[in-house]
Amino acid sequence: MPQATCPTLINYDAGEECMENLAGLGEVAYIGRKSDLAEPMVATENVYSMPKFKEGKGLKKLDLRQESQKIEGSNNATGKGYNLTCTLVFDAVNRRTSKLSRPLNNLRDLFIIMPDGDDNQIMYDPNKKLHADSGGITSTTGDTPDSDRITTANLILGPVYYSNLYVEFKADTEKNINSWDVLVVADE
Repeated sequence: MPQATCPTLINYDAGEECMENLAGLGEVAYIGRKSDLAEPMVATENVYSMPKFKEGKGLKKLDLRQESQKIEGSNNATGKGYNLTCTLVFDAVNRRTSKLSRPLNNLRDLFIIMPDGDDNQIMYDPNKKLHADSGGITSTTGDTPDSDRITTANLILGPVYYSNLYVEFKADTEKNINSWDVLVVADE
């Protein structure tokens, strides 16, 4: 039986936070299927290893609405972990967003990588499934000229041990891997 590791306190000095703390995430997300991974990603505390894919498999890239993406972590009471909610907003309601909404609603082995400044957050757990609650994926055409025409997906992962999860990106000059875009595969 694995040995449980209790969380430990660490020092947090706000004076060491000398960089900007910009709200929100970028306008792009990368989504993949756990079944396309050559092996499960491994976590060291709250940071997962870079994904390795089976031959011909990889990520899909989602271009999203400006200043609309976020990941929220919410605790489930003492000792019960966190639920993470990832919000993806598409600046469209059309055939493609409708077609994409279906796998977001039905596929359970998805994971999402969200660039976050110089870091990358991830919605992934090898034993937990992403899901959308009832009403979690919506679309609206708007009703007036100044209305937004958007599709929104709120995907949930949990319970997990941390309020935010991260993933390492490791460049590989031999394989010409210098960004997440290199791991994007064409539509089938």
